[in-house]
Order: sequence, then C-alpha cells, then structure tokens
Amino acid sequence: MASGPSQRDYSAPCPGCGAPVHFASAQSSFAVCEFCRSTVVREGEVLKRVGSMAEVFEDYSPLKLGASGMVGRNGKPQPFTLVGRAQYKSDAGNWSEWMAALSDGEIAYLSEDNGSFTFSFAWAPPGWNVSDFNPREWRMGRELKAGDLSFTVTSVQNAQLLSAQGELTQLPALGKSFKLVELRNDKDQILSADFSGKAPVYTLGAPVKLEALQMQGLRDKAATKKEQGRHFNCPKCAAVVPVRFDTTKAMSCPSCGSLVDMSAGIGGELSYAEQRKKIKPQIPLGKNGRLDGLEWQVVGFQRRSGRELGEEDDDETFEWDEYLLYNQKAGFSFIVDSLDGWSTARVISGAAKLSKNGNTATYMQRKYSKESAYLATTLYAEGEFYWPVSKGQVTSNVDYVYGGKQASLALETANNESTWTHGQRVSAQTLAQSFGVDKLKDRSQVSPLSGSRFSIGSILFWLFVLLFTLPFLRACVSSPSCDPRTDPNCSYSRSSSGSYGGYTSGGSHK
Repeated sequence: MASGPSQRDYSAPCPGCGAPVHFASAQSSFAVCEFCRSTVVREGEVLKRVGSMAEVFEDYSPLKLGASGMVGRNGKPQPFTLVGRAQYKSDAGNWSEWMAALSDGEIAYLSEDNGSFTFSFAWAPPGWNVSDFNPREWRMGRELKAGDLSFTVTSVQNAQLLSAQGELTQLPALGKSFKLVELRNDKDQILSADFSGKAPVYTLGAPVKLEALQMQGLRDKAATKKEQGRHFNCPKCAAVVPVRFDTTKAMSCPSCGSLVDMSAGIGGELSYAEQRKKIKPQIPLGKNGRLDGLEWQVVGFQRRSGRELGEEDDDETFEWDEYLLYNQKAGFSFIVDSLDGWSTARVISGAAKLSKNGNTATYMQRKYSKESAYLATTLYAEGEFYWPVSKGQVTSNVDYVYGGKQASLALETANNESTWTHGQRVSAQTLAQSFGVDKLKDRSQVSPLSGSRFSIGSILFWLFVLLFTLPFLRACVSSPSCDPRTDPNCSYSRSSSGSYGGYTSGGSHK
C-alpha cells in the first residue's frame, strides 16, 4: 500500500491476473500490467481493468523503464526515474513519450523522436481558457502569447496511441485519433497541447542531450542493436530490400531504384514510384565521416528543385542535393550541396521569431534576412528516410540568411507541419577529407554565374536583348556632337548613377 501520507508509492493486485501493479507517483492514474497487459485505472485504493494494451513495438531506444537520471529545474538538479512509456503515431511519424517520476512525486515527460529528446513539465499557459479544439484558434503559423512568452503554431496533427507500458498520467483510447498541437519559439521552447481528454493538457519543454541527463540503467548496446534480416520484397521487382531503421517511412530499392512508401509499415500495403534515371551522389551512400566530433554515416540522398513563388516558367528553376546523415546518439542531420556551395544542417527544436512582414527571422539572438520563398519538389531519392519521401512531393519553403550566407535558416511546411532547419557553411575540402572522397565539386566556384538563379533561358534572353540594342548604343557613342533636335539619326542618352536592380544570388537551399 502507500508508503506515506502523500501516497506517492502505491501497489495493488492486477484485476486481470493478480500480479502486483506498481505506481511511483500519485499523479499516475493509469497503468499497464507487465504480466497480462491489462490496462487498469486507479480508483481510490483499488484498480479497475478497463481493457488490454498492445505490445510495445521495438524502436531500439536506449531508454527503458527503471532508468534514472538528473534534470535541471529552477536552477537545481532533480533526480528522476522512468516509470512509463506511451508510443504514438501521426502523419509526421512515430515517437515515444516516457513518464519521468521526479523525487517529489511529480510526473515529467521525456519525449524521444528519431534520436532527439525533449524534457517537458506540466504547464498552465497564463491567460488561456481553452475547453476543446477549435481549428480557428490553432492555425498554422499563428503567433500566440502565454504570459511573457510568445509561441508560433508549427504542427497540428491527428495522433493515435499505439501502445503503452508502465504507469501513465493519462491514457487515450487505443487507436482513436485525437488532435495534438505543437507551438515553438526562438528560445527553443516547445509547448504541446494534447486534446485526447475532456480538457486539453499542456506541457512546456526544451531539447536535451541524453548525456546531459547523466542517466543510469540504460539498455545495453547489444540490446539496442538492430536485428538482422528485417526486410521486405520490393513491390516493383520483388527483390529483397533490407530495412535498417524501425522508424523508416520511405526507402529506395537497391535493385530497381523504385522509391517505396513505407508509411503503412512493412506488413502494410507498399506503394512505389519508378525512378528510371539514376543519379550518382558525390558522397556515396554508406560512407562514414567525422563532423563536429561525431561519426556520421550517409543513409539517404535527395535531389530537389525549387521554383520561386510567382514563377511559372520551367526554365526558372534551380536544383540542389541533400544527404541524410545518421549517428546513433545524435540522430539525424544533413549535408546540403547547393548553388551557394556546401553546408551542414540540422532540424532545430524551436522556431524562429518572424517579423510582422516576414522579412526577418530571429533565432538565438541572431536576426536572419529573408532571401527567397519557393516551392520545392523532390526529383529523386535514394536510401532510407525517417519521414515520408515521395517522388514529386512538394513543400513550401522560405530561406533566411545571416553573415554573408555563412549561416542560414530554412522554413519548410507540408502536411500541417512546419520545420525549421539551421545551416552552416562548410568547405568542400573539409567534407571530402571527412568522408574519404577524392574531391567534391563546389558549384559556387564553377563559374561567375554559379550561386545565382540565372537559368539558361534567362541568359539567352538577356544576350539577345544585348545584341539587339548594341547597334543603337554604338550609334549614340559614335555621334557625341549631333543634335537630336535637328538630326533624325542622332540618339540621345542620359547617364545615371542609379542602379537598375536585377537578379540576386541564390539562396542557401536545403
């Protein structure tokens, strides 16, 4: 029974099988029996069985129930222990939410998504009085105030509970869709609004590194090593396609090159898109390289094209390449090969603060200037991706630059989710040495026009204009003393110190 007057520690027999069900926090109302998988709800001193829970799927997480650590709160370290886990899915992907029982009995949350972690606490946004989900109140990109803090709506998803284990503060109906809203700010804070219950539940958190939590009792590396033989047969050519990541949503067939949609899982219906023309990446898939003190492996490659908003001409497009990198501890990052040269990039947890006209974006006390807005289309993809990638997929993108394009921010929006990516310029020589390739082509150094958005069509057009007007310019220059008022063959020109504008250089596109 309870260990003290606060009843933080509580045990009772499972109504399904009689095994003990343990609660470490008085805030936990639900639990899943580890023996019979019964879902139970705590009602006073007894437990009531309300259903059964599906088995958790293997996501090769380094975390496990019972692991402990330290988290900073109000300037002081506070011990915590992982006592429960819920696995969710949405159109944006799958993730886990771990319940962390603090030393004072309060429950906090450690969210895990593709190697990234966020530690959150229950929070009541000051001045908010929301009873249910209203689409008008949660429009994508809307800025909302919560006391002295300001947030931007970056994601509105239909989420579902897949499975759970241990004890939980709330438990959505298994497989039933509910609204989940995420808001972020330039302080790297993440505000979540969960509408699975009668009233919304809010949490406020920030990204953390697993090493900073000083955790003990994690799973052994052997336990998190992916099993061999996880694969499926390509729906196009029937060749065996090995799968490395449990969270994979799209990957290419190594035999025929078809891009396979895996959003329904290996056991689900697999659709595909043919890719007849193979594109050879400058950095081969599978290559390992060391960047920022970490060992990364190239696991995916995309070629994408962009068209400025308002441009309808197919000639007015530009292309760039993206390499997806993976590190077991740090998760995923990118290398980008664009018209401006090479850069490294990582998805940030927060959101930049936009000015009212959208011309500047402030992040980590740096102000970035808007450089371009365009639609991006996936032309080709090879390898394995943790988000759904499809040939012809279109996203809305806005690029911001800082310090002569040495740093960049990219805002990408698709499927009711906005993602901010921070990029940093890196030399082709550095990347070539890191990944052991002979030489990388730097498109910003190829020609005077590299790094600009002059297309072949634009160049030919302006050459034609120049050739057409050259005779008239020569006539003007060769007759400096003629009088245009009396000589019909005399051209008149006036010099000007003003600028006529024109095309700007290309952006730091992902």
